[in-house]
Amino acid sequence: MTNILFTIHSRLTDFSNADQKVGRYILAHAHDVMTMSTTELAEATGVSTATVVRFGKTLIPDGGFPALKLQLSAETNVDEKLYAEINPKDSIDAVKSKLTLRITHTLEETNLSLTNAALVKACQLIAAADNVYVYGIGASDVVAADLQQKLMRVGKPVMHTQDTHLITVGLTTLKQRGVLILISNSGEKQESANLAAVAQAVKMPIIVVTRNAKSLLGQLADVVLRNDDSEENQTARSAATTSLMAQLYVIDLLYYTYIKTDYQTHIAQLVESREAIQEHF
Repeated sequence: MTNILFTIHSRLTDFSNADQKVGRYILAHAHDVMTMSTTELAEATGVSTATVVRFGKTLIPDGGFPALKLQLSAETNVDEKLYAEINPKDSIDAVKSKLTLRITHTLEETNLSLTNAALVKACQLIAAADNVYVYGIGASDVVAADLQQKLMRVGKPVMHTQDTHLITVGLTTLKQRGVLILISNSGEKQESANLAAVAQAVKMPIIVVTRNAKSLLGQLADVVLRNDDSEENQTARSAATTSLMAQLYVIDLLYYTYIKTDYQTHIAQLVESREAIQEHF
C-alpha cells in the first residue's frame, strides 16, 4: 500500500491550486483530517466539497476520501521529518529512514503504474527476437547493463553499448526478428529517440522503460514499461536514487516474467552458466 502522506508531499507541485490547498492542509493536520468530513475539510481549506472528493479519488481511486482518512490513521505515527529532503544535519540513521521511505514508496507506485499486460507483451517480443538491443544514458545505462547480463544468462543474445552508431549497424544489418529496448527515466533523450527512429524504419518493435508514457520515447514505443520516480519533484535531486531503484525493479519483473515463458529451459541455462563460472573462475 502506497504511503499517502509521502505521495501528497512528492506530487504537491503537480496538483491544481485548489488541490494544493487540500494537500498542504493534510500534511500539516493529518491527525485532525482523520475525523473530518469532506465538508469540514472543504471549509478549513477554502475549497469546494467537490474538490475534496476529487482529491481523495485522485489519490485512492477505489476508496476516495474515506479510504484516505483510514490510511492516514496508519501513517500518522511516522515522523513527518522523514518526508523532507535529505540535509547536512541528518544523522546516518535519519538518511537510512528517509531513503527506505522513498524507495518503498517508489516501488509501490511502480506496481500501480506498471501493468501486467505490458510486461507480458514485452516478454513476448523478447522471446520472439533473435537479437536484443539495449540502450540507456547515465544512470539508465546501469540498468541497461543489468538487463543485458540477465538476458544473456538465459540464452538471449544482447547488444548493449553507449555507441549509438554500433547499435544502428546492428539494427539495420541484423534487423530480422530483433527488438530494441530503450531505458530513459524522462523519456526525452534525443539519442534514444534517434535509435527509435532507426528501429521504426526497419519495422523493429520498441520497448521503452520510462516514468512518462506520454514522453517522446513513450509515444514511439510499442510497449511502455512505466516506473515511478517520486524524487523528480524534489528541489535538490542529488542523484537518480529512486528512479534507478524503480528501473532496476522493472527490469527484475521483466526478467522473471520472461523466465516463466519457458521455465525449465531457462532454469537449466542459469544452472549451466553458474556451474561454468564456478568451475573456471
